[in-house]
Amino acid sequence: MRTIEKEKGLDEFLRISKNKPTKTTKNSELRVMGDNVTYDSALVKGTIARTDKYSGMPHLDELTHHLIAVSIASLKFDSPEVVMAALIHDYFKPVFDIRVEKRTQWYHFITDRDVYNQLLTEFSDSLDISKVASISQWHHKNNSNEISHVENSELISAIEIGVPFDVPTNRSYTVAYNLKIPGKYRMFLLALIKDQFTRILSEKYSERLQEVLGVKGIRYEYRPIGDNGSSKIEEVGEQILREDWKITFDNDTLVIPLPSKFHTGPFYFEYYEGADIVIDFDKKAKVIRGIKIPLGKASSTVYLVGSREAYLVYVDAGFEPLHLQEIIEELLDYLRSSLSEKKRKAAFTGIELDKVVNSLTGHFSSDRACLFCGEPGEPITDRDSTKSILKNKFTDTWSFLSYEKAICPACKLGFEIEENFRSRGLIQYLVHEAIIEETKLLASVPIFKQQTFVKSISSKIWLELISDIYYSLHKEQDKMNKKNTWLAKFYLDPAVIVYPYALRIIPQISLVSSRYPQKKFVLQSGLHSNVVFPGNEKDMTPEEFARLRKFYSSNLDLGMYLLKKIRSVYSPTFGIPKVDTQKGGGSRARKGKG
Repeated sequence: MRTIEKEKGLDEFLRISKNKPTKTTKNSELRVMGDNVTYDSALVKGTIARTDKYSGMPHLDELTHHLIAVSIASLKFDSPEVVMAALIHDYFKPVFDIRVEKRTQWYHFITDRDVYNQLLTEFSDSLDISKVASISQWHHKNNSNEISHVENSELISAIEIGVPFDVPTNRSYTVAYNLKIPGKYRMFLLALIKDQFTRILSEKYSERLQEVLGVKGIRYEYRPIGDNGSSKIEEVGEQILREDWKITFDNDTLVIPLPSKFHTGPFYFEYYEGADIVIDFDKKAKVIRGIKIPLGKASSTVYLVGSREAYLVYVDAGFEPLHLQEIIEELLDYLRSSLSEKKRKAAFTGIELDKVVNSLTGHFSSDRACLFCGEPGEPITDRDSTKSILKNKFTDTWSFLSYEKAICPACKLGFEIEENFRSRGLIQYLVHEAIIEETKLLASVPIFKQQTFVKSISSKIWLELISDIYYSLHKEQDKMNKKNTWLAKFYLDPAVIVYPYALRIIPQISLVSSRYPQKKFVLQSGLHSNVVFPGNEKDMTPEEFARLRKFYSSNLDLGMYLLKKIRSVYSPTFGIPKVDTQKGGGSRARKGKG
């Protein structure tokens, strides 16, 4: 695509918006969500994505997350017009233009061709704007075009309408891999594989966006629509034309402004090719301005089925299927890079990846049982690094009871990873769905009178992202001092807004390995589920976090005291900062304290 002039940055938009009367009385009232929870203290500020087709209940997902999922699936058509239409097909939903005619309808797509032409001015030479408009306007008609095909396909039944505990399978626009995960080493491997999996997915999705649309990432910017509080998309369309709104490039990122009835200030969601969630703080205003989310995290999940099986599920964007062996191979390269040169040469040389894959997928056959997980295993040979440890150093009940010891290829790999990182220990975890502790309806909006939600796999992914966003706050903990005590509100009373709702949330994880230098830290850790903060001696549970929040809400001046106390009790695992891989063999455990 041709080079396009950079759009005004969000900094400039913020400066300009300060001189405009963007708050109505109604919007000002929306700043108070609860006893002590304010608009400014919300971790994210978005819009509810949709209502359930059959029940009419709100579907728990955020609008931009829904748009990204459909857009990634639409990449399979290799058409820039289809992808652009997918990115804006629900453009006016944040306006909440709900009309009661023959039936109650939520008017949400652009109908004025002039608005399409205005928004896509910078793309007049590279896109068929008329085609974009046609696809977007008719996306609700069954299979009338590419977007309706995606939304009426099994992508939606698998991701957005399907009951969360339905077992996912390979369907149109989604891919699922089934893994066998009994035992601690297999859960440990699952957490490592999931991290590597999302890193690869972010790169793949970004590459596909680059191939089809000429960008590497997408940023949605919610912007207030002015002081008239209009609820009509025609009037908002006139404002867009009057104020010259455009979809543009910011370097390799496509920037899409979204008009919002309820936002009292700008807020953005950026979906990008990186590996980590990044929180953009406005230190002067003492608010979060936006969130950067890896594309891979936004479009994939680990789906646990009981205690013995898991599925890796992701949205298919039209690239070659990811092979489990390649994912594990890249994971081992990633882990090797953090080891000392001496360890690096010998690490994982005895691992046969094809056997590991067969073992994880349930296709490895043997008449012997693994002493760690009970799955088919093979005898431990003299050349296996596990032999001397099992014989001379390691004590385990099963090693006493097993006369002829066997180990499966998957547990063997987990065992060796543990040995290579034994001097420093590791924290490895799976993020879980944030718990919704309290729901508040912020405004009276037709069709949004209920405070219960339909949940699906897309809800699962979004709630996992909310937990992940919360745990990304740990990057700010070392900056806490008397000058920025305002950060305490995000830690101690986390809330999110998906208009017209405000949700108080409790983040949670499953901890599969913890920091136990010089110990078998995977086996020592076990599996700790429903954990908010893992601790050296005791984990904090969601129930305990709820009590902490209640106390903080009544004693706001004690925020910094409570945070220091938490850091003392749960150090060095407060906020569960991961032990990032690093070159050299030094102990990250000692460096990560505090």
